[in-house]
Amino acid sequence: MLIIKIYILMFLALWLIAIIVAYGYGRVGRRVSKFQKFSPVSTPLPPLTVVIPAHNQATALRRHLPAILAQDYDLFEVIVVNAGSTDDTKDVIERFEFQHANLHHTFTPSSARDISLDRLALTLGFRAATYDWIVVTRPDCEPASPNWLTRIGETIVAPQCGPQGKRLKGEPDIVIGQAVYAESRHSWLNMKSGFARLWEDFSNFEHVLTGHAAVRADGCNLAYRKSLFIEHQGFSEHLNLKLGAEELLVNATSKPSNTALMLTPSAIVIQDPLPDERTWKKQRLFACETRRHRRHTWFHNFRKGIRLLMPWVLFAGVAAGVALPFIVNIDLDVTSIYSAVAITALLAIVYICVKISSFNRTARTLSYRSYYLSFLLFELRLPFWRFSDAIAHKRASRNEFRKKFV
Repeated sequence: MLIIKIYILMFLALWLIAIIVAYGYGRVGRRVSKFQKFSPVSTPLPPLTVVIPAHNQATALRRHLPAILAQDYDLFEVIVVNAGSTDDTKDVIERFEFQHANLHHTFTPSSARDISLDRLALTLGFRAATYDWIVVTRPDCEPASPNWLTRIGETIVAPQCGPQGKRLKGEPDIVIGQAVYAESRHSWLNMKSGFARLWEDFSNFEHVLTGHAAVRADGCNLAYRKSLFIEHQGFSEHLNLKLGAEELLVNATSKPSNTALMLTPSAIVIQDPLPDERTWKKQRLFACETRRHRRHTWFHNFRKGIRLLMPWVLFAGVAAGVALPFIVNIDLDVTSIYSAVAITALLAIVYICVKISSFNRTARTLSYRSYYLSFLLFELRLPFWRFSDAIAHKRASRNEFRKKFV
């Protein structure tokens, strides 16, 4: 019976670790909920430039650009960069320009060879900006509130109001916001892709809140100082990568002392949902390539790995307990079996309840949908999604992720 006692002690220790990890899902929600109500800021807010790179997205611009131009902010301009579009993107922009004096546009030259269109478009937008603070978003995105730019300005001049507390000594150089997918008729795909996005956001926000530099940022909602962009020489490190420009820029330049989070409901950007499963798989494939170029991420990846594998480790512990009596030839009476099953079921229920309640607290705080039993399904599938993405990335040609020189 000694081996049974050792197993019970080890399993209880494993369960306690799992409970701590599960409770940690609510850490971001608990921290952010304390700071989600901004106090009025008396300091004048800085002028902002909104940069939107667009490639064959005329329909998205028609639908979402008015909400950006209608922002309740004293001084801002919008620059749309036409990145080699072959549809009527140019005509759409020009029609809006007649109605809004603060809207301007530029375009990427067709002779560009050694840089991806996305990075070139963003670089041109940064260079053309009148003001030092650049807000980056996408044509298929729309602010959830007319106070979106106001929240950005308040975070810049009063970062102590944000969830990072009093860590920043002065104004930040980087302000990281969040973006969510709009509700879609493809509800299952919308839930899966939304969960994966929340998972990445949660991991990055937790990393920043615990005193580390940001690992990534969402290119749909990011404010970046132009002077830092020029000092860092823009995207010079990864010129020909097709995607991941904003993420790698933040990864290379973020520090705990220059990065602020902006996690209030009125600062959210809503992005059009993914059209189909194929698009989502391609997005995940390109994310694998982007992750390959990140730096200073070992602790971030370690914490994510623990959270990803813990449910499976706990399941393996239960399976080992079921197999143990047969391996060591121990006869158990019916009462002992029933007691073991009841205790295991109780521990599992407590673990699941703690995990779901903690995760949903963070999800609701970050204005995502609530996940209940579907959360368990998606969490268990996350390692398999990662594994299949890694296999697909390994088999893909490197030229798929880079602009082909012609």
